[in-house]
Amino acid sequence: MKLILKRLIPGIEVTSLDSECRHYVPGRRDHQAPFALHTEDGAVLPSQLSTTLHSEPGQPVRLTVVFTVDGNNLAVEGDGL
Repeated sequence: MKLILKRLIPGIEVTSLDSECRHYVPGRRDHQAPFALHTEDGAVLPSQLSTTLHSEPGQPVRLTVVFTVDGNNLAVEGDGL
């Protein structure tokens, strides 16, 4: 799986009188919006709190992503021992 770090694009709620469902369309790009990890198809990985990108000359770039482990959107599975 390929993961992509890119800025979040705010969604704009679009409603109409004949529809009971809420619909969202992508808003305008904001250069102040935070970054988040996305899948190749554009879905944002759930439960992300923050991302930090750190680089030093001659060293690999380090990306730290903080997630909320809530048991629903993100759960921990062990080996059962």
